[in-house]
Parts: sequence; structure tokens; C-alpha cells
Amino acid sequence: MNPVMISSAAVFDIERYATEDGPGIRSVVFFKGCNLRCSWCQNPESHSADPQIMYSRKQCISCGRCVEECHTGAIHDTPLYGFVTDHDKCDLCGKCIDVCFTNSRSIVGRRIPLDEIMEELRNDKTYYSESNGGVTFSGGEPLLQDEAVLYLARSCREEGISTALETAGYVVWSVFEKVHPWLNLLYFDLKHIDSDTHRQYTGVPIEPILENLRRAGDLFKNIIVRIPVVPGVNDTADIQRRMMAFLAEETAIKNVELLPFHRLGLIKYEGLGMRYSMKNVENVQKSHCNSYAEIGRGMGLNVQVGAD
Repeated sequence: MNPVMISSAAVFDIERYATEDGPGIRSVVFFKGCNLRCSWCQNPESHSADPQIMYSRKQCISCGRCVEECHTGAIHDTPLYGFVTDHDKCDLCGKCIDVCFTNSRSIVGRRIPLDEIMEELRNDKTYYSESNGGVTFSGGEPLLQDEAVLYLARSCREEGISTALETAGYVVWSVFEKVHPWLNLLYFDLKHIDSDTHRQYTGVPIEPILENLRRAGDLFKNIIVRIPVVPGVNDTADIQRRMMAFLAEETAIKNVELLPFHRLGLIKYEGLGMRYSMKNVENVQKSHCNSYAEIGRGMGLNVQVGAD
């Protein structure tokens, strides 16, 4: 195996026995760092590539010991979120965690050696083989750490472990070409079709993503486009029809999965002291997405509705 330029990756979780990020039983490596800021993101801890202090107001007894121990003055008791941390001031010394009686504070994310990640992924090879599962690289945006993804995907494939990757696609095309030989399955997000609206809700334009989708449809034999159905953003028949038409008419992609919006990430936003703009938006039920699925099926696409 050729050596890689880096020896570790910024990761905020490695989830074992996952069943919703690809076929079978899987381990999911969640890479830390993302170049989009989707208003509905359920993993706000993935935005920054740096480690952060996560706080649980539910567990906190408001003793104030964390404030007293913080030598940088980064912790404040706020009416909205409780004893949250100013991440710009925090130096991650960990003293506030050490003095917390209720374990309401923790560091989320760290750099993990690639060999250590592979060792953990190997532990479940039996489950992968028995369930036709494998390993999924997610985030955040895993392709921002393309050398780490390349190493891990290649190592997995060389050991007979199936690989999948989830991406928002806002990277240079050469990154897709680099990792393509080592992936069995690619999940590619499509969040909108209008550039201005896409930029409003994600922070980036849509054009580079659409171009990568066109090219990915030709390069990857096994690709599934995931469309989050988000109230007030893309949950109209017109927008869904235009997204489906783009896939049917301008790409070779046939498989689509609709993902109903939910607010499961709310507690994480509060724990990081971040405002969640979708806090009062109602969850979307699977039944709400059935008519959108029929639109795509009428265009020859294989459209499924995921879990709500």
C-alpha cells in the first residue's frame, strides 16, 4: 500500500452496529469539519474541524464549578442554553470536565490515528460479512479529509470490507476520482435546485454540486441521491419535480432516497450554545413524501422514502 500524506483524521464519532447508513450492519466514521452550513443539519458538532466542549443542560445541577475552574473565562451561564462554552476562548484544557459532578460536559471530536480507526473497524468484520454490511464514511464532509478517506477505504477494501461514503458534493472533482476505485456505494445529497435558495440555506452555491452530480452519475456504478425534505425549503411539488427532472434528464442516476426532516439535532445545538433556526419547524412524516416519490417514479427514477 502506498503511504499517505497524513496519519490521522479529525473524527467526532465512530458508530457501531448502524443500520441506516448503507446496507446491512455497518460502522460509520463521522469526520469532523464541513464546508456547508445547512439550516437543518442534525450534526452541528460536525461543522468545525476542531474539538469542542459539549454541554448537557439536562444533567447539569448549576453548581458553577466549571465557571470557577475556567482560566480563560470561556464559560458563561446563559438564559437560553445554560453553562455553555465560548469556543473561541476555550483552550480545551479539560478542567471544567474534571470538576463536573454530573458528567454534563465532554469534549466532542479528536484526531485519531488512521491505524487506530482501522483497528476498530476490523472488530466487526464478522457482522459485516453476515449482514452484507460494511463501513460508511460520513460527517460533516468526509471528502474534506480525502487522504484519510482514501487510506481507510483502500484498507477496508483490501481486507474484504465493503465501503460507502456520504457527501454533499461541494469539493473539486479530482477528489471523487481519487476515492472512486475504493468505494462500493456513494450517497450524494441534493438539497435544492435553485442556486440563490441553496446558498441561503446551506451557505454555498449549487452549480459545482450539480456538475459533480452529472459526472458522478457516469463514474459511480452504485450511487444513490439523497434529498432531505425540509419544510419551507424544498417541500413543494414544483421544487421536487425540478430536482427529479434534473436527475432524470441530466444524469445517469436512477436511485433516489427522500429523507423526511426531523429535529433530532436540537439538543446538540443547545449543548454547543448554537442557535437552531429550525427549532420550531414540525417534523416531516413519511406519508408526506409519498407524492414526491411518485413524481420521480413517473420520470423513471427508483425513488424510496427513508425513515422519519
